[in-house]
Amino acid sequence: MKKLFLLFTFLLNVGLIFSTNYYPIGDENKDQDTIKILNLEEIIVTGSVKETNELKRMPTAISILSPKVLESRQVESLTSLSGVVPNFFVPNYGSKVSTPIYIRGVGARLGAQTVSLYVDNVPYFNPSAFDFEFQDIQRIEVLRGAQGTLYGRNAIGGIVNIYTLSPLTYQGTTLSVGGGNYGEMSAKMSNYSKFSENFGTSLAAYYKKGDGYFENKYTGKKTDDYENAGGRLKFEWDANDALKTTLFSNYDYVSQGAFPYMHQDSSAVNFNEPSSYERHLFSQGLSLRYQGQGFVVNSTTGYQYLNDDMRMDQDYSPLSIFSIQQEQNQHSLSQEITFKSDKKRRYNWVIGAFGFYDYRKVTTPVVIEKDGMALLQNQLDKVFKGIPNMPDIKYANSSIDLPGVYRKPSKGVALFEQSSINDLFNTKGLSLTFGIRLDYEHTSIDYFTETQGVTVNLTPRPGMPPIPVESDTVMQGSFSKDFWEVLPKLALQYEIRPDAFVYASVSKAYKTGGYNEQSFSKLLQNAMQEALKNKLMAGMPGGGRPGGDTPAPPASVDTDKPTEPTLEEQLSYDPEVSWTYEFGGRMGFLDNKFSTSFALFVMDVDNIQVIQLADQGQSGRIISNAGKSSSKGAELSLTYSPSNAFSFFTEYGFVNAEFKNYSTVDKNGEPVDYSENKIPFAPRHTLSLGGSFRHSFNSSFIDRILANVQYTGAGKIYWTDANNAYQPFYGLTNASIAVEKGAFGLELWGKNIFDTSYNAFYFEAADLSGKENPYVQKGYPTRVGATLKYTIDY
Repeated sequence: MKKLFLLFTFLLNVGLIFSTNYYPIGDENKDQDTIKILNLEEIIVTGSVKETNELKRMPTAISILSPKVLESRQVESLTSLSGVVPNFFVPNYGSKVSTPIYIRGVGARLGAQTVSLYVDNVPYFNPSAFDFEFQDIQRIEVLRGAQGTLYGRNAIGGIVNIYTLSPLTYQGTTLSVGGGNYGEMSAKMSNYSKFSENFGTSLAAYYKKGDGYFENKYTGKKTDDYENAGGRLKFEWDANDALKTTLFSNYDYVSQGAFPYMHQDSSAVNFNEPSSYERHLFSQGLSLRYQGQGFVVNSTTGYQYLNDDMRMDQDYSPLSIFSIQQEQNQHSLSQEITFKSDKKRRYNWVIGAFGFYDYRKVTTPVVIEKDGMALLQNQLDKVFKGIPNMPDIKYANSSIDLPGVYRKPSKGVALFEQSSINDLFNTKGLSLTFGIRLDYEHTSIDYFTETQGVTVNLTPRPGMPPIPVESDTVMQGSFSKDFWEVLPKLALQYEIRPDAFVYASVSKAYKTGGYNEQSFSKLLQNAMQEALKNKLMAGMPGGGRPGGDTPAPPASVDTDKPTEPTLEEQLSYDPEVSWTYEFGGRMGFLDNKFSTSFALFVMDVDNIQVIQLADQGQSGRIISNAGKSSSKGAELSLTYSPSNAFSFFTEYGFVNAEFKNYSTVDKNGEPVDYSENKIPFAPRHTLSLGGSFRHSFNSSFIDRILANVQYTGAGKIYWTDANNAYQPFYGLTNASIAVEKGAFGLELWGKNIFDTSYNAFYFEAADLSGKENPYVQKGYPTRVGATLKYTIDY
């Protein structure tokens, strides 16, 4: 059936892309890619560089957030967008190194994402770059559901598009300073200037710091203090009526204490090794737009450089067992070009090509420390227990280093096309959107890792000098693989009236596969212990067997024993593929004072990628494939503005995301079946509701007062594949009140004002005895503060 669907979509595109029968609708020959800024609180969006439908009439679930909405709901970064959009959830996992986005029950804590992020049409390749400070945002679009046809790889759950202000459509200067409890301080400035009708520049900068919320019992200091600074520079030049150019550059710096994980039964963090994260992020983009006769050409070139340093006490305790330092050095280059019809016609189209090259170098110097060495010594003693005349064998060093360097280049190209036919079969209001994309990707890993310091002292008899036996291990090599995907889309839409329509759609998307560099920690430890055992056994009488030199009997071969996986099979994971089926609509009532949008969806995922803790959390995290999953749910958005003074909103999402075919083994190697279990880390419900009030005065003391209150909730969130631990539904209340006089504004704000207690993260890790312990990261407590703002609109 799916093959027939692919063939049908392909024939539709081939037959119509070369069609010359374009029928304009009325006299609406306006540019659909324009965005008009009326002021910093209101925007009108009529199109994008890719879509063949106006954004407000797209046959997909979409939320468009204006500067007014972002400010009133205190959205300052991607993590604070959770719940503001139905079925959209971005948890805080202890640092900006990991910012997974969950939409409709799918997401990823490691590796490729199921939701992609674009800033000014430039893709961000690494989720370590997703969490940055929002400043002067023009709009945010959240497209939910599979978006593979226009966006390609890693868009199973959806897309987040962020657009910054343009100096050609807005001119002004803004300064703000703020502070709050827990040592929070912030300062921002921006200037948007227009030097002529065709040339403008903008410069923006920000700085934030905080003392942190959670104390480390071992050091007596806060473990999650932070400092964040950055800026953006943009140039826009309309060379003539046909050619428009935008050049921009962003920089973001982060230095923070990280991973405030504590035992579930504890009230404080308690670990001895440094845990921190530092990041330098540069993003550059060049956009060119050429207006032709009946078409528009858009070109976007992007480059991103990420350099970061993560340190973690991976036993999360005062003991010195296992620590890791991970450094990423990444260069990402992308190029996209689209040709698109620019008039509202009966037939609208876009064709495009996309290419990228991504080079990521990861170094992971893992250290097994003194208490970890005691654990290795116990394992060594067990191996040689019971062997007659066994010499005394002790590790010579107090630690073992496991440095590793992993180079992970990937590259890909894609061709895509999408078309929309209005008034299908001459039926007013009925339209069809269809598209197809061909994606190719090549990914590889070049690895080098070794042990340093694996030396044991072998003492044949008491009183004799020990004999050092060295047994360091090296693993080196490379692997690569290729992926091809065909990604179709089909949507039928019916416009009931100008402010109401319904749609039905089906689309395909995929998330790329790759290789687990974190697997090497456990693989290298196993190889190290095996090599050491063999070396010691070879030096024993009779090869180390009890009974001396008697030859060993021939080993029997178990033909029923499954073949051991190759090293590449242990390291690699395959792409996951999804099909999304959706029915939804948007409607306005009471002269658009009341509006609603809804969606019902089913998402079937094949080869779903799951994150597993290696060696009960002591050897990092790995990605593996786990059969099939299914997500079914609903979304509802309601807004009501009875007057200019009041506005109210409700955003609700429900999803039932389950494994459908997932069999694996538990920590003891016993087979388990997690089919029908809920997918972990994604909330079953998201809810956001609240209201705003604004009033202007005729007095000379205050020009305007604004007040906002918002309740945002999420849950139930399962933490494990076994569904044996979860976070119940919880809700946070935020509020703000601001007064304005002329160019000045003063805002008082509060977040989680009722001090709701909840767990933002949960996992299990084993201690020295092998016992698994539950660890959590607590949610942030009540925060209050004030912000003083100065704004001049030119």
